[in-house]
Amino acid sequence: MPDFIYRLPERWLTLELFTNYHRIVGQVFSAELRTNGILNSSDSQILLERVSTSHLLKPSDEALESGFARVNKESIVLAVPNDTHETDRLAQAARVYFRGELLQHRVLAGLGNFEISGNLHLEPELELTQVLMHREESFIGMTDVTINFLPTSARPVTANSVLINRSKVDFLCAGAP
Repeated sequence: MPDFIYRLPERWLTLELFTNYHRIVGQVFSAELRTNGILNSSDSQILLERVSTSHLLKPSDEALESGFARVNKESIVLAVPNDTHETDRLAQAARVYFRGELLQHRVLAGLGNFEISGNLHLEPELELTQVLMHREESFIGMTDVTINFLPTSARPVTANSVLINRSKVDFLCAGAP
């Protein structure tokens, strides 16, 4: 009997990525259902199509529209999931967190030009002090977040969830506001 590998159909997934100085929004054609799957894949780059890029230090400048862009994953500081599949998944995940299967820790993280306060959800056997050293994934999810872009005096932005690049974390401390 032949083995068949079931693959999900490919579809357009919108990504919202932030580097230290740019916001990049584009789409990738993929069978992945989540931004997390794209960012934590073994590829070192992401090829986006239908791209809009804006400068974070000059928000009044018009966004640059492009047919495509190549983004090195190492330059990504954080990503904001904004796809309906992910919204549904996060609603389901919130119920798992509420049941106590994962421990929730309120933290403050400094990542280059960004300061993020939010919740990390960890397995009970993993301590907060180990999260940056012992997690397999490069991009780690946080929920109920407030994002400050430090170089400007703009108001903080809130999001249901973000993915942070653990290699970009300058500091992580417990007990964030």
